[in-house]
Amino acid sequence: MHVDLHWHRNSFWFGMTNYIPHYTKKKQILSRKEQALRRLVHSNAPDDKLVAAAEEVRDARVRVRVRVLRAQRATIVPKDDACKQYEKIDARIQTIAETSIAIILSEFGYTSNGNGT
Repeated sequence: MHVDLHWHRNSFWFGMTNYIPHYTKKKQILSRKEQALRRLVHSNAPDDKLVAAAEEVRDARVRVRVRVLRAQRATIVPKDDACKQYEKIDARIQTIAETSIAIILSEFGYTSNGNGT
């Protein structure tokens, strides 16, 4: 592993070229938001609360999953098939960002005439 020594605000810090990002905090936030939406669906909450919670789930998913995909994209070695790999990851990012509220609600068992349980 290559380590670079950098000078920042009167102190040294190590920059590691093999940095592996982790998203523990963002994953925990996503899990809490999904649990909250699940509780709202099962308690037959009003539609406006369900939509707001589903939007929060979508935003949290974007923050977690898109960052992971962008990190994967950054590790692609530039070679012949790199463009195809970039396009595949970019398409997945686009799909996650454009997931509709209705799809998210259906994942949690919500139907328009009540909950899905």
